[in-house]
Amino acid sequence: MKKNRTISLLVILILFSSCKKNASQVHSDAFVVDTHNDVLLRSLIGRDILTDLPESHSDLPKFKEGGVDCQVFSIWVSPYEYGEGEYFKRANEMITRLENLCSIVPEEWAIPFNYQDLIYNDQRGILSCMIGVEGGHAIENDLKKLDALYNRGMRYLGITWNNSTDWATSAKDETQKGDSLAFIGLTDFGRKVVNRCNKLGIMIDVSHSGEQTFYDIIETTSKPIIASHSSVYSICPHFRNLKDNQLFALKKNGGVAFVNFYPGYIDSTYSGKAESEKVPFKSQLDSLAKLYDTDGDMYWYKENEILNSALSKIVPDVDQVIDHIDYIAKLIGVDHVGIGADWDGVEILPSGIETITKMPIITEKLLDRGYSERDVKKILGGNFKRVYREVTG
Repeated sequence: MKKNRTISLLVILILFSSCKKNASQVHSDAFVVDTHNDVLLRSLIGRDILTDLPESHSDLPKFKEGGVDCQVFSIWVSPYEYGEGEYFKRANEMITRLENLCSIVPEEWAIPFNYQDLIYNDQRGILSCMIGVEGGHAIENDLKKLDALYNRGMRYLGITWNNSTDWATSAKDETQKGDSLAFIGLTDFGRKVVNRCNKLGIMIDVSHSGEQTFYDIIETTSKPIIASHSSVYSICPHFRNLKDNQLFALKKNGGVAFVNFYPGYIDSTYSGKAESEKVPFKSQLDSLAKLYDTDGDMYWYKENEILNSALSKIVPDVDQVIDHIDYIAKLIGVDHVGIGADWDGVEILPSGIETITKMPIITEKLLDRGYSERDVKKILGGNFKRVYREVTG
């Protein structure tokens, strides 16, 4: 009897090992894409993101360990730190920084300008460092500046960030300011921006866009759109998340929603708990505010260092991230969901997926939930490749 138990245990261990190996192989074979990453901001304050940084969610060594093949780097210009007339210049400075980083490690990083570049880089083990501009204020109401950013490699444009532009309203403003806004949705110029993006081959990103702006874009565009880093409103009712009707509209358009991992968009209880956790640190944060601009990156980074240990106790776990992916896949189909985690753009990530090195866990969890290898590969990057090809083709 003891011998039989031993044999049974060995069989179970072999099967378990086989499953683990299978998940690892699937992840390795997949084209893995993440559509939103703010780590370039760390580079701009002097941190070397080509090395393994203890404080970062992502950097060159971490991309490798996570098996990432294409990362969209966010070009985000703070409307708090910069004023009108400075946005376009700052966006170009950020692109120049990415170009410089790629020139240092040309065998490891390269900016893709078309679908063929994605394939070429993948075949040679080079990370495709795609450029996504977050916030239409970067074009400063000028289609020529849109063209200029495209020529430098911008391949998606986030129509708004939290701030509205003169031609499109944001989700934050539509939710919090409502009837006090001068207009809601897209203006005629906003529709020209969408049409120009369609013509050039720029993916239109509706993350951060207001609900009316979203539907105006759907009505205007002739190409599939993306939500580069948004999650599910029905699970976590936050203005940054997508409602079911928006997801159905996205499906009809042929677009993809890329799930954001930020705890506040994953778990509806997180933000309230986080505010409570901050209370004991008030004196430290007040002191910090005397040293740094509270709207600036340095304050944000230092604040995160102070709060990280406390917040890590209340974050959701990776299974709750999978819940959002699973919800979208079941509601509108597995062809319309992907990953846009918001690495280095949020103060903390869910337990089990704390850095991009743990991306293979997403593959493992999806397989555990019964998704086929084919469907997992779609979620990991296949859906992105399809939309990118359709928009740029």
